[in-house]
Amino acid sequence: MSKDADIIVIGGGIIGSSVTWHLSKLGKKVLQIEREDLTRGAAGATDGVVGYHTKKPGAQMELAVQSIAMFEHLGEELGEDIEYGLRCGGMQPVEDQLQWDILSEIVEEQRKSGVDIRMISIEEAREIEPMLAPDLKGALYSPTGGKVNPIKLTMAFAKAAKRNGAEILTETEVTDLIMDGKTVKGVKTTKGDFYADAVVNACGAWAANIGKMAGLDIPIQPRKGQLIVTEPTGPFMDVTLQCARYNVVKFRPEAVTDQEALKMGNSLSIEQTENGGLIIGGTREFVGFDRENTLEAIETILRRAVRFFPALKDVCFIRCFAGLRPYTPDGLPLIGKVNGLEGFYMAAGHEGDGIALSPITGKLLAEQIVYGKESYSLKDFDPNRFALMKE
Repeated sequence: MSKDADIIVIGGGIIGSSVTWHLSKLGKKVLQIEREDLTRGAAGATDGVVGYHTKKPGAQMELAVQSIAMFEHLGEELGEDIEYGLRCGGMQPVEDQLQWDILSEIVEEQRKSGVDIRMISIEEAREIEPMLAPDLKGALYSPTGGKVNPIKLTMAFAKAAKRNGAEILTETEVTDLIMDGKTVKGVKTTKGDFYADAVVNACGAWAANIGKMAGLDIPIQPRKGQLIVTEPTGPFMDVTLQCARYNVVKFRPEAVTDQEALKMGNSLSIEQTENGGLIIGGTREFVGFDRENTLEAIETILRRAVRFFPALKDVCFIRCFAGLRPYTPDGLPLIGKVNGLEGFYMAAGHEGDGIALSPITGKLLAEQIVYGKESYSLKDFDPNRFALMKE
């Protein structure tokens, strides 16, 4: 039995591509396998927010601090333009006192990680973003928020990995894992069998399907997010913006009384791209693997957009799309070695934080695989916090 690679990475999204690049940097021969094409999953159906203000206080925020610091020179290191906008700012406008109180509590916890996040008045918010509706109460604001092009970043990871000798197979579906007792030896695919010393499950919303092949019960499920792209406009906004409901739905869903909003998880997310178009989202819907857009969601999203930016009523949108985010019960990704299954690692479950956490996820998992220990602790993201092995 000949070995085709040192490590096989399953998944061609931003996490899998980051893991592949970092492993290749450490001198490993890596084979990355993707069922469709790179960025066909969540990486190609999302905005590119790289900020602290949407992160859960505690372990996730601390990991984000480590990861976002890597973005400053990431494009230079990858040798590609990833359209990273450093310090464009992040904002979450507030509609009422309840939202203000909830966000104020969250901000107090987030600031314990040493990040610059604060509550500001609507007057201050409109000095930063003049197009905001004047009747809003105020906003959460993080001046250090950034944004990136997630498709270009994923492709940059992949190109840099290939320059380091990694091989990438697309249009190749993994149909089973090759096992020797409780040791993973490789993968069976639609293009043949491939063998390696280790296999990384970086399949995002589809990670549970790969887990079943090894007898694992991985608690990751798809959560649909729908988005809209507008025609290019003139300069419209600088920050990446979500309405306050974004963090409320994410961290304090019990405070949401609108059952329709809770069911769809709908809240405004909007940013302007380099070509002038606006990307407007979004929803958080548990509808299995359905990636179709719905009129209900599109109408709701657009109504929210006009509520916060009245001038958008005169802007045309040109297309809609949807992606599946990998949801976990505690909101934290699964990163690391799976106990009881030799040679099998997880790098999935980031939900809406995969873009911002992609550099650090790849770096730390690569260190764990190659050196047996990572430079920053992944204990809070240990996949074994869930009972993965079926009896």
